[in-house]
Amino acid sequence: GGVRCSEKLVVHEDALLYRLRAVGAGVKLRVVGNLRAFGWFLEDRYVEIGDMARVVFKKACSRGLRALYGDFYEMCLTSSKPLDFEFGRAEARYCGTITLERGETFDLAVIGAPRGRLAHCAASESLEDEKRGHVRKLLEALDERGVDPRYRLLWRYMWYVILSNRAFVENHPVLRRPFNMPSKLVFRHQWLWDSAFHAIVLSSYDVSMAEDELYNLYEAQKEDGRIPHEVFLSKEFCKLFWKVDDYSPWTTQPPVIAIAVELIARRGGSTGFLKKSFEALDKYDRWFRECRDADRDQLMSYIDYLESGWDDSVRWDHAISRFKEDPRTYRERYCEARMAPVEAVDLNVYVYLQRRVLAKLARRLGLKREAEEYEELASETGDGIRRQMWDEETGFFYDIWEDTHEPIKVKTPAAFTTLYAGLASRRQAGRLVEHLLNPDEFWTTFPLPTVSADDPNYDPEGYWRGRSWLNMIWFTYWGLRRYGFNEEARRLAERVLDFMARGPTCNENYSSRTGAPLGAPDFGWSTLMISVIEDLSQKRGEPYTAV
Repeated sequence: GGVRCSEKLVVHEDALLYRLRAVGAGVKLRVVGNLRAFGWFLEDRYVEIGDMARVVFKKACSRGLRALYGDFYEMCLTSSKPLDFEFGRAEARYCGTITLERGETFDLAVIGAPRGRLAHCAASESLEDEKRGHVRKLLEALDERGVDPRYRLLWRYMWYVILSNRAFVENHPVLRRPFNMPSKLVFRHQWLWDSAFHAIVLSSYDVSMAEDELYNLYEAQKEDGRIPHEVFLSKEFCKLFWKVDDYSPWTTQPPVIAIAVELIARRGGSTGFLKKSFEALDKYDRWFRECRDADRDQLMSYIDYLESGWDDSVRWDHAISRFKEDPRTYRERYCEARMAPVEAVDLNVYVYLQRRVLAKLARRLGLKREAEEYEELASETGDGIRRQMWDEETGFFYDIWEDTHEPIKVKTPAAFTTLYAGLASRRQAGRLVEHLLNPDEFWTTFPLPTVSADDPNYDPEGYWRGRSWLNMIWFTYWGLRRYGFNEEARRLAERVLDFMARGPTCNENYSSRTGAPLGAPDFGWSTLMISVIEDLSQKRGEPYTAV
């Protein structure tokens, strides 16, 4: 009782330093911990993962251990006090009783490097200064003049998040350029739609960084044109998780890359990048036509809940149930289906935008025939969304079944992407705004839950079943601005940003009922709100709508 300690955690590049200091009287503490193979969502299979990665732990001295990852990487854990070590398969455990006199510190450090390049086994005493210098250098190029004082700290913090999640993996056959992990603390691969959102943000900081983010996705593109859902750091991990002997699964994700490409083009993207983008997105669009449009109506389908990006959404409950009742029928059309095919609102909005962007790129590159082809395809998809997905009775855009085109009457923020794309009529936009501002639907404490709050399956803390996500808020904000609902856009932005500024926090998602930050911290695509802060501050006049 009455014992006080201060603790500090510093992480910089491949080094981590945890420091505990006795502030008041001396203290005796029990230290217990472990170091083991990263299991992500397969945490109970860490031994199998460790064996696949050839992870071996060895005692280095009475105060440290060494971990070897095959022939590629090594790590050291060291302690400023003697500890006892116990070694198992893919795991090392440590424990010990330490005594700290007043003002004394206990340090626990982890440092890693490619095999043969680990010069020492202790984190540098100057690690904190190195970290501060690194962050200062990242942020010194930013001009915060004019940023709304209410959100200035949040704005700077979000820039720190997007820049500090940058990673480079040496000798990876696909991830050949630097990229952003969604959150280095949780999500340590590269994902398709995450990277597109990262590129949108980075394009206003350094266009070449934004281009690099997408080049890796183009490198991962398959022969048939599909750009995969994600690129794993480890082929073994992908095989374990997806049962595929590759660095990527067989799925894709929401096709939002073209939105990022358009914004990069506006900000001075290189001709080489834009040419590569046209080639990659042209192949990608053809893949959608051949592999996700069995009825050939230019409205594409999701056939797997994970490729939707909305993993466990209420949107897919009926589709999964239908598939389980008759998997053979659905797999006659799509051999890899895991749910009944759904022509989703947002998917087709993104395809429409992709086709508009492809038409613009084609004209820029002097490809008249291709430009006309994509203008026609965009028109067909846009008309299909307006004609098939709008429900006049309820005043809302819904997903529809591919086989019957009947609506799936689950209200989600996917409908508001039609505002971002300019597809809704003025009257339809007005009705959508009524839903947005209804406290029983989307105007919750932290607005825009991933399913309307009056849905019987609404869960304010359910992952994609009621939490609020910032990418959907970003689309909705710029959609409102596009239609001249400027006051409504301001109210939406301030309601969201006031919660985020309390920390500040930049989390993966938030409780729509309480506003509590949830999911992964320091989450990349949540930094999309940087542009919203700048728009509120009248710092930039450029709209973020893609076409």
